[in-house]
Amino acid sequence: MSTDVTNAEKLRISDGFVVWVIGTTVEETSLLDPMPEGAEMIETRDEEEPEQVDAAILFADERTQLADSFDEVLPQLGSIPVVWVAFPVHDDQIGEDAIQELVADYGWYAVESILLDDSFAALRIEQE
Repeated sequence: MSTDVTNAEKLRISDGFVVWVIGTTVEETSLLDPMPEGAEMIETRDEEEPEQVDAAILFADERTQLADSFDEVLPQLGSIPVVWVAFPVHDDQIGEDAIQELVADYGWYAVESILLDDSFAALRIEQE
């Protein structure tokens, strides 16, 4: 039996979850493979009739992009139980401190940090 923990497990994604993936590329989406059984990724969410989402992962390459994404999607993130911001680990423009500072401006705070691979990390955030 393998003891390898998948990125989906690290991100607290379980069987049957609906995961809203925001601002991602194919390369970044592949970080989530393999997904648990029955889990589904969505890239857009209907603001008028939003479907139930169990987790959200916001990918950001730079601080400005993250701020723009937050302005757009933050009102919808509050009802989602598990929210992550994924970012490149070797980038001077965005990192854990910068993300914590930015999310604090919106009334959120960081609660957990994980490494997804050599290139990406993720920070779990919650509302204050």
